[in-house]
Amino acid sequence: MSVPNKPPSEEEPSFRVTDRRRMGPENAQESGQAPESQEERTAETPPTEFFPTPDLVRIFIAELQTRALIHMGLIPNPATHLVTQDLPHARLAIDCLAALIEQLSPSAAPPERDELQQILTNLRFTFVRQSGG
Repeated sequence: MSVPNKPPSEEEPSFRVTDRRRMGPENAQESGQAPESQEERTAETPPTEFFPTPDLVRIFIAELQTRALIHMGLIPNPATHLVTQDLPHARLAIDCLAALIEQLSPSAAPPERDELQQILTNLRFTFVRQSGG
């Protein structure tokens, strides 16, 4: 929509663009808003540590248990939906799981410690069966 008597570069826009994004305190002053205080920014900022370390170890244990089952050919790989057997990788997952359980056990409650040992024992027996031993 150009005005016939004015060249296109002199057209007046029919709308106005206002950048209302806030990138930081220095941009807040440019936009006419007061900068946020440190307390306000801290209250909105998510914590940098999402899981306490023992909980993170428990997540790793669950992941390694699943990987061991995948590599033993007992469940399909979720990425490929194929059932394949890779016993060296299964052994690695079980050995890593054992090391994590060993580190977590002293701080775990007795029922959790028993459950973790049961998981490890079951995986080891299953590995022996899958490897033909």
